[in-house]
Amino acid sequence: MAWGERREAMNAMAWQHDSGPAKPAALLGIFDFSYQHYALGDLLTNQINLAIMAAEQGLRHVDIVAMVNPDRPSARQQTFVTRANYIAHLDNVMPVFACNPLLRSLQLVRDVQTFNFMVALSHKNHAPMWPDLNTHLKMRQDFPIDHGRINAFHARHGHIPQLSAPRGYEVWAQRFHATELEGRPLIIINPRQSSLTENPTVTYRDAPLPAWHAFIDAVAERRPEALFVMVGGFQEWEHRLLYRRNVFVPRAWGLRLAHELALLKIADLFMGTSSGFATFATFTDIAYAIVNVEHSFAGPAEIRLDDRHFPFAKANQILTWRRETTEELLSLFDEVYAGARPDGVRTPRTAAIAAQQGVDSRTTGTGRA
Repeated sequence: MAWGERREAMNAMAWQHDSGPAKPAALLGIFDFSYQHYALGDLLTNQINLAIMAAEQGLRHVDIVAMVNPDRPSARQQTFVTRANYIAHLDNVMPVFACNPLLRSLQLVRDVQTFNFMVALSHKNHAPMWPDLNTHLKMRQDFPIDHGRINAFHARHGHIPQLSAPRGYEVWAQRFHATELEGRPLIIINPRQSSLTENPTVTYRDAPLPAWHAFIDAVAERRPEALFVMVGGFQEWEHRLLYRRNVFVPRAWGLRLAHELALLKIADLFMGTSSGFATFATFTDIAYAIVNVEHSFAGPAEIRLDDRHFPFAKANQILTWRRETTEELLSLFDEVYAGARPDGVRTPRTAAIAAQQGVDSRTTGTGRA
């Protein structure tokens, strides 16, 4: 028997052993990128769907198998993902799976025969699996991912599962925030800029950057203690942001998606356009303002156009449905910023920051933070 065949057999035997009845029951979640998308928002929504399905079946855990066939690494809608670059795209979304609150195990598979054996064995053992075998064999998934199951669970129980920081990163985020970011209130922002990427898509959802830059500068004057954290791909932010003392860009520090999601989990506020980061905020308890929500998403979300909240959202988790302006961003910020203080009331830390900015302004002739 050739080494490749022996390795496949060993993998299959290990999977069969792990799937034995001695281990606690878990829901098997299958992500086959031959027909599923490398899409941050869809993958995050499905982590909540998996947690809900597990809870409804009395299961305590979720096991995830992510399958990438090198000969067919992407769905027809994502032809820009090819045999030559799929590893980079996969690497960009892998932290998402570690955000599942019930995750027990995560396996990445590239061998088709091994993957098929794992699926067939789960089916033979009548193990709970998503998607079910018939759906999986059709190699189709409906998009966008709707909120039907999530809304129904909330209606029955009054709550929904929440996404976790990527496994192992929350402690890092707390330490990084306390030291490198000096414990300042964190305002995570993601003004979507797909037009700046190598594969622009639905660019009509991109944010008006001048409005955001003016908003950031206005907040520097009103709330000098607040630190904006600009998340997203390295191409999606303009280098002028680095010159503002109230802006931190994780990608400029060599940090990646896992670090950004961990910082988002401990943030005071998220503000941004419809995106994967907005989806992460949606399934946490942090305050958020998601602006310019795509009108076509009202149906899948089971809400009406111009509704300000998802059915499971809190009062400080707000949606808007139009292109944002500086004035609207400031109004939303004032409404949901949990760290806001009455005018004139400042902590020693805030006063020190404001005093330093005054010196900088007189020295450089600019009032930007």
